Amino acid sequence: MLRRYLTILSLILGLAFLFSCSSSNDNDEKEKKSNFEVIQPVVDEAISGWSNPVISAQALHDDLANHFVVSVRNAEHYALGHIPGAINIPWTQIAKEDNLKKIPTDKHIVTYCYTGHTGQIGATVLKLLGYDVSNMKWGIMSWTKDANVRVSSAFSEETDAHDFTVTTEVPQTSTYDLPDPNYIDSEDAMTVLKAAADQYVSNHAPVITAQALFDNLNDGNTANDPVIVSVRKAEHYAIGHIPGAINISWKEIAKIENLKKIDPNRQVVTYCYTGHTGQIACTVLNILGYDALNLKFGIMSWTKDQNVRAVNAFSEDVDAHDYQLEQ
Repeated sequence: MLRRYLTILSLILGLAFLFSCSSSNDNDEKEKKSNFEVIQPVVDEAISGWSNPVISAQALHDDLANHFVVSVRNAEHYALGHIPGAINIPWTQIAKEDNLKKIPTDKHIVTYCYTGHTGQIGATVLKLLGYDVSNMKWGIMSWTKDANVRVSSAFSEETDAHDFTVTTEVPQTSTYDLPDPNYIDSEDAMTVLKAAADQYVSNHAPVITAQALFDNLNDGNTANDPVIVSVRKAEHYAIGHIPGAINISWKEIAKIENLKKIDPNRQVVTYCYTGHTGQIACTVLNILGYDALNLKFGIMSWTKDQNVRAVNAFSEDVDAHDYQLEQ
């Protein structure tokens, strides 16, 4: 009788142990967060609170000693001439751990590139990783007029601006599933962000030209049309926007309710005023698992209508300087 009792007791205890392990495993599975769930709140908080995404060349020049400057241009172009004191980390390498260790956490960081675009990618990555950072507006072409140092051409009304159609018609929006990227097996936000950022900057083109976007939209094949997102202010979107574009402020691009308006299975094209805040939104979307490009030079490359542009385009007379360079 006692043996039978002990046998029954051991069976009960064994079943209880198995059930406990099964429940524990189930809870572990339920509680484990995806890469998207880990980083989305961090990204949203960083971007929605970013008050100084750009800094003018004039402001940087006047207070250069109080900023740590990072040129994200290619090494050979950095060697031609750079802002005094600037270190060189190409934008495609900005998320590497060894390069992040070169950047102080107790100073304001300023990134810069050629025209403002890849500098803004570098600044956005650093912002998401907790740095106090701004990007120099217009890039090196705002610091110097030396064409050899600039390497690439500044924005030109003759070559870069077009008179493509704009509209005030607001398209209907749908609701889509959120992306589910898999960058790394971790639930640490900084670890996942570094992996996501490194994958993006190492493998993805930053911009699309207005001409290339126009050709895509008018090739007779709507199946390859991208989702177009204007990240400008609502009042400026209402004045005129690229046909088919939806409107999401760049500061609110990482909010769940806005991300659900963007189809993760289609390419996305963001645009703003001059290319800078559009590049922020583009970087955020790529890090969160979308495939996005930014419209080079923003709306000023799409239309010459000053009312629609809302802000002034780059001007050699107003925006370019002849500040000191270091080699």
